[in-house]
Amino acid sequence: MFEIHKSFTKYDLINIADNLKLNIVYSTDDDKSQIKRKVIECIQNNMGSNLNENNYNLDSIRSLMLYLKKENPNKRLSSKDKDSIITISKKIIHYCKNDYNLDLSYYDDEQSILDDLYGVKRYGDILSVRIACKLWNKQSNKIKFNPIISPGKQKTLDEKNKLKNINNKLVINSGKFILDFD
Repeated sequence: MFEIHKSFTKYDLINIADNLKLNIVYSTDDDKSQIKRKVIECIQNNMGSNLNENNYNLDSIRSLMLYLKKENPNKRLSSKDKDSIITISKKIIHYCKNDYNLDLSYYDDEQSILDDLYGVKRYGDILSVRIACKLWNKQSNKIKFNPIISPGKQKTLDEKNKLKNINNKLVINSGKFILDFD
């Protein structure tokens, strides 16, 4: 029997069902266990089906089952945990912005910085973590850290970059101009 991991919230399951266009009818009055039951029934009825393009990079019902069995990768952090991660990231950013000088940072040695980077890189959905990794990676001859970003957040960032890179075809003319104000 297939079971959904308890870390998925009611709203996570609804978002997954909507994004994957699963045939599930739910109401706002349904609780988490009812939504779970409906998702499990839908999955069991469509075992051989393939999934449409989605934010979760899932291509089949089997991959969806594996995704739902494991802990939710987008599990929301408590505000205390998030504040702790942001604080660590800011310390790393401070170190990087001060020319990677240990004397001007909160750190005693480079190993403690590496330990912190290993700890926070999996929270790549947080902006300060991405900035800390980016600044750290500007150093030459050092271990490179790539923050782990959820597929949904990566898609949002890609769309944002695409909008920034649109060429508006700005034309600048130089020369003498006469402006007449009536």
